[in-house]
Amino acid sequence: MKDDRKTVLITGGSGGIGLELGKLFAADGYRLVLVAMPGEDLKHAGNILQSISPFTNIFLLEKDLSRPGAATEVYEFTHAHDLTVDVLVNCAGFGTYGHVNEIDIERELAMLQLHIGTLYHLTRLYLRKMVERDDGQVINMSSISAFQPNPTFATYGASKSFILNFSRALNYELREQGSGVRVLAVCPTAVKGTGFQTAARMECSRAFSSWMATTPAIVARDTYRAMQRGKDVVIPGRGFGFGQALVSLLPASWQMRISRSQLREIESL
Repeated sequence: MKDDRKTVLITGGSGGIGLELGKLFAADGYRLVLVAMPGEDLKHAGNILQSISPFTNIFLLEKDLSRPGAATEVYEFTHAHDLTVDVLVNCAGFGTYGHVNEIDIERELAMLQLHIGTLYHLTRLYLRKMVERDDGQVINMSSISAFQPNPTFATYGASKSFILNFSRALNYELREQGSGVRVLAVCPTAVKGTGFQTAARMECSRAFSSWMATTPAIVARDTYRAMQRGKDVVIPGRGFGFGQALVSLLPASWQMRISRSQLREIESL
């Protein structure tokens, strides 16, 4: 009997938003490919998803996606397992916080490779077959920081701006060509309950204690709904999209002040 289940590939699928998205795809019967590191977290995520959908196939690939050439290795892995990727979720990412001239340059270069180089390369590798089939979905994880310059979050925000604008332009091109393939950019506010805050050294940043902060489950829920509705951009959380639309009307200097205020550390901590 032909197996007509679809396959989703999720980078950064071992935790946070990626894992929450994996739960939704698993519940809908998708075959899953998770790409992340370290391996222990990846195996744990695989066990969680297998419990949600005991009869689905889950493929795990431990891979450092901030390394040049990693995208090709991911593509070769799915090809070797004869997997047709119907949905590509570029969710892997991390942040750097502080003044640009004080942040470790190698860490920022690795982040740029992950957010821009690897995301672009994976999208191009899987997009070709999607276009040939006239069916497929790419979900790229951007950020609310993509909409304006962000002092002390400068490089991270700029990389997310690339993701947002690349995704929207690509989705427009595909529609213009009459393709059934869609690209969705996801732009969440600060997400609580993941390792991002600690890894970025933002333990004291007020962004994560703000009323605007959200959770991985909410981001995943709204992302999944936006994918099903064929949207090109989603800002997860009730009312945040409207709020961002108002902020976007302000001069860039005001937008940067608002961003800086949200990113500022809480002095009492």
